[in-house]
Amino acid sequence: MKRNYNIFFFAGLVLLIYSCKKEQVEISVSPNKEDIAENGYRYTPSTQSFLRGHHWLENMEKAIFSFDEALTADIDFKVNSDRYFLAVKNLSLRYLVPRLHYAVNDTPDDFDYYNLMMAEYSRNGLSFPYGHEGDEMTHFETNLEAVIPWQLDQDYGFKPNPIFKPIRVSVVNNCLNPGLWEINASDKTGEVYHTWFDFPQNKYYDLVAKVNKMNSDKVKNALQWKDHTVTLQLDRLRNVAKVLGEQPVQVINEEISYSSQGSRQKLGKKFVTYKNGRGYQSPKHLSDVLENPVKMAAFVPPGIYSIKEKKDFDFKEFAHPISARISIVEPLTSFSFDTKPFKRDDFKYMEVEINLQSGKKLIVGNLPLNLLVQQEDFTLHGFGVGILSASGFAERRKMLIDQGFHPSFAYLAQEEKGHLVALNSHDKGLEQVFIRSYPDAEQPYWDITFTSYERITDIVKYRIPISASLIAEQKEHTKNYITPVYFSYRDDNLR
Repeated sequence: MKRNYNIFFFAGLVLLIYSCKKEQVEISVSPNKEDIAENGYRYTPSTQSFLRGHHWLENMEKAIFSFDEALTADIDFKVNSDRYFLAVKNLSLRYLVPRLHYAVNDTPDDFDYYNLMMAEYSRNGLSFPYGHEGDEMTHFETNLEAVIPWQLDQDYGFKPNPIFKPIRVSVVNNCLNPGLWEINASDKTGEVYHTWFDFPQNKYYDLVAKVNKMNSDKVKNALQWKDHTVTLQLDRLRNVAKVLGEQPVQVINEEISYSSQGSRQKLGKKFVTYKNGRGYQSPKHLSDVLENPVKMAAFVPPGIYSIKEKKDFDFKEFAHPISARISIVEPLTSFSFDTKPFKRDDFKYMEVEINLQSGKKLIVGNLPLNLLVQQEDFTLHGFGVGILSASGFAERRKMLIDQGFHPSFAYLAQEEKGHLVALNSHDKGLEQVFIRSYPDAEQPYWDITFTSYERITDIVKYRIPISASLIAEQKEHTKNYITPVYFSYRDDNLR
């Protein structure tokens, strides 16, 4: 039988073209929307570069956002008739949209929708370096060419160099409302550019639905802000292997320390104040925040901290813990649940349930014991399941998802009609959890710190004795600890 190879070739070519086809969305970008403080600087916790407000990117009014069937996206910035360009390449949208990191039945239930909402309202971003055409890793490409961010102005002055090539670019899925995104670029000192854009909402819901294998209309309803309670189904996230018992809990009061340059700036700019006899003041000790009325800068459209509008919080109930139940668990979560089969690792995992006098509970689970050490905090970036970092490096994100531990979870909960139900912790001001182990102390303990959004301030630090049966293991983990590559690797590709 004679074959017509031209037909086969043409059919294959059509198939190749179809498979490589990218859907395009034109977006309008709006930079520099932050409030201006009295000193003339933008009211933002991020360090501002000498270039901020003067960079070539400020000329951008629109960008082309394109993505393929695998949800890999490109973002192109270009000014007509301008010889410069900047383009984001190979951006995996799976790393940016809310995802469920555990098995979901064919018909998702309220627990699934609740976790999706909690993930949506936790800021999620990805930072990536400069790269070249053909690089598989997420990167940006540009022909901006300056190697320093300033130019000499006469003999002793300096002026911004607008064509400076950024060190890193970030894309952030904002936590204010679904489909509000940000793009920023930075040099070695801080942000050189920051803009906001609205991802077309129907497209956004379609993206989230595809990643989570859900119906788009159901996703749209799930991502609306809700403060009602939902029955917790912790057995879908882990199996309890052994309950180690109850431990006492001590509330630690100490001077507020600066966990990062960002937290120093937030407190310095009065992103948080507490009320005492002289009115609202900057906090000095953890008890200032925990035991008094607190105001924090409100987060308002288009996704900025307001210099005028403040939100009231009261954290007093967290000052009265009763006990903590410690359990060993077997996780049923995975960072790659939507792309790969579930796979166990050889780590041992723990769950902590802190009981408060108010009847509420703080539950933090699937904690890998080999990463609870004295050298550095183990971080849960948000309440819910497996919330990813708001500024995670692309180089680390892929490693974490491919090679990392089972996703941890955190919930604020209470008993209702014999059931344990989850509350919307975002509305209570609880956002992140930091855990550090001190197994070599005279009386070994864990410090578990609950913090506000983007760690504007620590809210409460609990000290819990390490269960006797875990002390030897925790000492061994601390002694032999080396920071995993998915926490430390960074490659800025300065070529």
